Amino acid sequence: MFEVADDNFVLLPQDTKGTPDGAVAAAQRAIEMGAQLLVGPVFGRSARAVTPLALKAAVNLISFTNDRGAAAKGAFIFGFLPEDRVRRVVSYAVSQGVQRFAALIPNGSFGDRIAADYAKAVGEAGGALVRTQRYSQGTLPATEAVKQLGNYRQRRAALLAERGRLSQQGGADSLRALKRLEKKETLGDVPFDAVLLLETGQSLRATAPLLPYYEIDTRKVRILGIDDWSSRSSRREPMLAGAWYAGPSPVAHADFVKRFTAVYKKSPHALAALAYDVTALAAVKGGKGAGGFGLDQLTAESGFAGSVGLFRLRQDGMVQHSFAVIEVQPDGVKIVSPAPESFEIVQKQAPNVSAMPSDVETDVVIKPLGQ
Repeated sequence: MFEVADDNFVLLPQDTKGTPDGAVAAAQRAIEMGAQLLVGPVFGRSARAVTPLALKAAVNLISFTNDRGAAAKGAFIFGFLPEDRVRRVVSYAVSQGVQRFAALIPNGSFGDRIAADYAKAVGEAGGALVRTQRYSQGTLPATEAVKQLGNYRQRRAALLAERGRLSQQGGADSLRALKRLEKKETLGDVPFDAVLLLETGQSLRATAPLLPYYEIDTRKVRILGIDDWSSRSSRREPMLAGAWYAGPSPVAHADFVKRFTAVYKKSPHALAALAYDVTALAAVKGGKGAGGFGLDQLTAESGFAGSVGLFRLRQDGMVQHSFAVIEVQPDGVKIVSPAPESFEIVQKQAPNVSAMPSDVETDVVIKPLGQ
């Protein structure tokens, strides 16, 4: 508001009380006060409750959920969509030679959605989905799932059978072969080059070591993710070294964090950058008068440059963000594929954007402090 808006821009904060009923009441008050665009609410249930009211009043809505059930024409969901991240990290992996994919996915509706998105992304990128193993969240169930993912029992049985065969054969060659098998737990490699993990935090640190423990060699099999694995505790997990995950542009977000911290003397909340971008979008479009909040203005095909990278609002209520691909390293994280700065590049699934055209036009939303 203070960086971008003109004197005619007014915010009307309304307390939703954190409930769907409260959100409906808050939206009703805002509309009665003359609101031309609703920003919020945060959660999917509340957004779904408010949407009919907003559409009836012909007032567009931008909520912060990523619940696709809350999306509709004129009702946008601004949260990061997991399928966009899945598509990004899979397409990058294929561009780097990965062809055979597997996944370790928790049970539940979220897991169901990700499993479908992953299968679709792998197919669209030209890869092959070899196996998807589901599990109930928790270390013990994940242990069994990892065994099944890597055919541990079958490969273990194959090793024991081979040892038995060589022992029966006898002879110098067989003894040398037995010697080579002494430190092995299984025989043969797993039939995939990359595996998707959805865990974060302590659950991730508990699950990742299970892969090499049950003979899925993480020096050969790339771990893929769709959440931020940049924390020091995650980076210190040896099995995550070299893992790739898709996330918002660290460069753009670091600039936002720096500016926010300079003003407020504290780090921003996880949703602060998204809230900033929506408010900045409203301020820029509001400067064009009442028509600035129309669908044609909000859904500009070129998108907008935000504090977490490029984004654009779609006619169906979905919001597309561009993501970087980031590699986990023990001493930090490394951007291996920058977030595209043009949706033309995103659509082409370009693995390397270093040579992108410099004259691509986007509707810039963010201005630095002091300008």
